Amino acid sequence: MTPAAETAGGVAVGDGEGMRLRPGLRTFAGLAVLALSIASPAAAQDWFTREACTVDVARIDPLAYPPALQDNYQQALEGVPNPVGRLWRITAPGGAVSHLWGTYHTPHPLLLDLPDTFRSVLADARVVALEFDPLPESRAALLSAFDPATLWNPWPATADPRDDIDPKVRGWIQDRMTDIDWDVTYLPQMTDAGLLLLLLADPCGDYLSQVLLGQDNYIAQEAYLAGAKVTGLQQPQDLVLQLTDPSRAANARALIQLFGATLGPDAADPAIRSTGYALYLQGRLGELDLWSSDLLKRVFPPDQAARIERLSLDYILVERNGFFVAAARPLIDGGGAVLAVGASHLPGELGMVEMLRDAGYDVERVPLPDEP
Repeated sequence: MTPAAETAGGVAVGDGEGMRLRPGLRTFAGLAVLALSIASPAAAQDWFTREACTVDVARIDPLAYPPALQDNYQQALEGVPNPVGRLWRITAPGGAVSHLWGTYHTPHPLLLDLPDTFRSVLADARVVALEFDPLPESRAALLSAFDPATLWNPWPATADPRDDIDPKVRGWIQDRMTDIDWDVTYLPQMTDAGLLLLLLADPCGDYLSQVLLGQDNYIAQEAYLAGAKVTGLQQPQDLVLQLTDPSRAANARALIQLFGATLGPDAADPAIRSTGYALYLQGRLGELDLWSSDLLKRVFPPDQAARIERLSLDYILVERNGFFVAAARPLIDGGGAVLAVGASHLPGELGMVEMLRDAGYDVERVPLPDEP
């Protein structure tokens, strides 16, 4: 499965901001602003070896994505708004121009080789906004994302109450905890939101995080060094606070299953990773989401996979897209803004491109060389 949160499908892609599985079930992308810090690279599950995580070429592998399936997706995407395109030009009613960029939340060299067109936009930016603000204003703000009251249950627990988590996924979560030197006996004491933070970082990122930034934070670094203001469309603590709200309890549990599924063997398959990278680099974001969604069905039965995905995306994409657009409007009204969010936030009727249009902005795709 793959990102975009982000993004999201099965291949976890996270730079701390998020991962993504379909849409980002990891481009879900997700979400290192929020990830709990890892002191040193870990081996991760046995299948997340350095060799498996090293993808030298982004290409669509017919074993991971058969041509017949590609044809099916093309038919499924007919009528879906904005299925292609990573870069979009936003014109405010007053004429001010800004841009929207779909990121892939992972620290891989192939994904940090930004196209020249976008680099030019970034160089001219007045302000760059990531999903989460990477610049805390105070020590209190820095620590607020790790408030024990939201990360840990207030009572001692000996048995994990999450009996609805698929046993194999629970095993992958426990393996991940062990691999980053966490005691699995912590699991019952962690809130759903606290556990989710632990699952947001891509295990393949263990091998690169000491050297490379994830794409989102790489963009922020380039902008900051060029003199642009760097900010966020949400604060780091917003994700945790929102997912500890009882009204989102089902969404939080679904997200645990979603990101837990991205710790399985498929996520370390080089053919799957290479294919996910290629679809993203070609701007085929709607297709990437459909393909990632099908990868989730390798872990869960179809009905369960559909429910997990629906509950996850209702919050991580749809609801947050509304938050993002509301926060972005003052920035884009002033012009010179670059919004950099997981690629899965862009396509579809409830994607950011359509939401911005509904809010009165003119949004046009900026074609890039490798895109159809």
